[in-house]
Amino acid sequence: MNRRVISLICSLCFLTHCSSTTSQSSLEASTIPILSSPARANTWGIPEKTQMKDGYQLLYTNPFNSKEKLIITGSNKLMFFLLYPPHIRGTRIINGRAIEVDEAQLWKKALVADQTVKWYHAHLPSAHYGSIFRTLGTELKDGSGKIGQYRIEVEGTKNQMRNWLSELTFPQQ
Repeated sequence: MNRRVISLICSLCFLTHCSSTTSQSSLEASTIPILSSPARANTWGIPEKTQMKDGYQLLYTNPFNSKEKLIITGSNKLMFFLLYPPHIRGTRIINGRAIEVDEAQLWKKALVADQTVKWYHAHLPSAHYGSIFRTLGTELKDGSGKIGQYRIEVEGTKNQMRNWLSELTFPQQ
């Protein structure tokens, strides 16, 4: 009898919580603060904008080097994240020889809009694309306290990742 009452109370508490909180799906994508890179826009031009069901995506591409890109994805939904950075796997050219690698890596950290984010090396370069670096899906706040979920991806070098992350800002209120 006690088990039934306890499980019933837990169920009622959960249902009460669900009915009293705002559903994330009811939030409009326009309520997400827009994280952008004015520096990349000044250097490369206006980004390609894609409106998505849960947010937006901005794609900045170097017009002179297609292997240099910055992608910012903003969402009102929780994004996939990892507890540990994945191993970097692929082929590296060392002294003219192709060497298969499977290396553990540590999180790298950077400031985005004065907030710490973790990032990692996602893919080694190939003939078709450059090295790809990614942040975790992370929650960031703008100056007014509005919150969004963001993932940033850079195709380029490790130094470009660091530099371009530091350039990201929210619009001034």
